Amino acid sequence: MNRYVPFITLSELKPRVWITLSGCNFKCKGCFSLARNPIGEQMTVEQLISLVKDSASGCYSALEEVVITGGEPTLNRHYLVDLVSQLKEFVGWIVLDTNGFLLDDAYLEELIAAGLTEVTFDLKAWSEKLHEWYTGYSNKSVLENIRNAYGKVRLVVNTVYIPGIVDDREIEQIAKFLAEIDTNDEIDYRINRFRAELSYENISRNPYPEEIERAYSIVAKYMKNSVIGKSCVRERKIEVKRSWITVFPDGTLKRRTLDDYREENKRMAFV
Repeated sequence: MNRYVPFITLSELKPRVWITLSGCNFKCKGCFSLARNPIGEQMTVEQLISLVKDSASGCYSALEEVVITGGEPTLNRHYLVDLVSQLKEFVGWIVLDTNGFLLDDAYLEELIAAGLTEVTFDLKAWSEKLHEWYTGYSNKSVLENIRNAYGKVRLVVNTVYIPGIVDDREIEQIAKFLAEIDTNDEIDYRINRFRAELSYENISRNPYPEEIERAYSIVAKYMKNSVIGKSCVRERKIEVKRSWITVFPDGTLKRRTLDDYREENKRMAFV
């Protein structure tokens, strides 16, 4: 069984690898990821594990963390469970970054049994109607799956602040929902900035700093663990010039900065 893999990415700040599985069930209007479409090379789990091991061994004495992202990693259940299980043999912390639509309780329990330690849900919107317009799908299962995941695994929720679309009202409703679940202040809620110049469709503009700060202050009324971040928040270090090493399925390497990622994503998105 195969998945399309465009690349994996090595961090230069910590022994961490991102595995990108391309293809997605959502068609988010504000998406900027080239992995939304099934691009890259078809790889078995065994081939992907070999690529991760070989790449990581050249950079780290030991690999501490793997983030499985996309696209949408949950599209092939057997593949994902097998991948987590094999990663667990040599990685201590395994993170799943998902839109959450398919991650029902049975699926999550299977992944946890295989070795999953953290789930990041990308919650696009609170309003079902807005969520359907933005992604093509209802958010009912996403909200239920977030609720079910609480207390079973480390839980992070991301929302992208999109001015005039997913802004203060949506953010506040999400914060209320999470606060109702989060009786022990265990959920991290991250407000990420929309990047208009990178999105597939021209739906909004970049948020102003004061808008993001206001959204943060709204969330802080309900939750203790809120962060203004970016999608790569795990790399958030002040005054550190960030770059990553991209490894392609054939084993070739390329060092890419954040600006490189932005330019390449923008170019690929409009091909």
